[in-house]
Amino acid sequence: MKKRNFLLMILLLNINVISRAAELEAKLNWSGYHKYGFAVNGIVDEVNVDIGEKVKQGDLLAKLSATPFKYKIKKCQASLSQFDPSIFDAKLELDQADELFERTVLSEVELQKIDGRYKILIEQQNEVKAECLLQRWQSKLSVLKAKEPAYVLNSNIITGTVISDENKSAVFIELVSAKQASAVAWLSYKQKLKFNVGNDLKVIVDQQELPAKVKSIALQPDAENRYKLVAEFYYTNVVEPGKSIKIKY
Repeated sequence: MKKRNFLLMILLLNINVISRAAELEAKLNWSGYHKYGFAVNGIVDEVNVDIGEKVKQGDLLAKLSATPFKYKIKKCQASLSQFDPSIFDAKLELDQADELFERTVLSEVELQKIDGRYKILIEQQNEVKAECLLQRWQSKLSVLKAKEPAYVLNSNIITGTVISDENKSAVFIELVSAKQASAVAWLSYKQKLKFNVGNDLKVIVDQQELPAKVKSIALQPDAENRYKLVAEFYYTNVVEPGKSIKIKY
């Protein structure tokens, strides 16, 4: 009887060791992490995000007042339209000059002067066209839209916020991918040998087991002689990156 109890105790201890060895401490990180800010100056006219909510690709996050951008585009287009009659007349004059030159009625010097005036107008028109493209591009930068389905991790912007050169590089909205999260664990060399890219795992988050796959395993150790393992899984709750979780294998 004593021998049987001893063997049972050894068996239970081995099961306990195996159970502990089948779990790894890990950190939850987001596979898709996006920071949003404005690259142009203006006044925030609309904010459409709340922390924790889900957004779809293309959803409006925030935008600046469109009035200044519309005014600049309209002004630019007006300047551009003023070139049309001048360029039309200059081209007509150049065509006539080419004909007179062919008939030796007009000298080459006079032809070059007329051609020069036409080319200057074209260059000026191209400069205004470039300015119009710039204004349209800046207008697009005044609108922030979600790049993919995501959850709002953080929002630090309100209507009326002034965007200037001082805060233009600031991060106002942070989104995390609604598609995938990742579990990051550090392995010893012996542990590393148990895994291959593509292996199926379980990730335990808040006592919930979720299916996962090994995405990558570091080939070289870090300064502490550990190997980084990254497993990807689907997780819909929004948490701060770095949350302690477990990998079960």
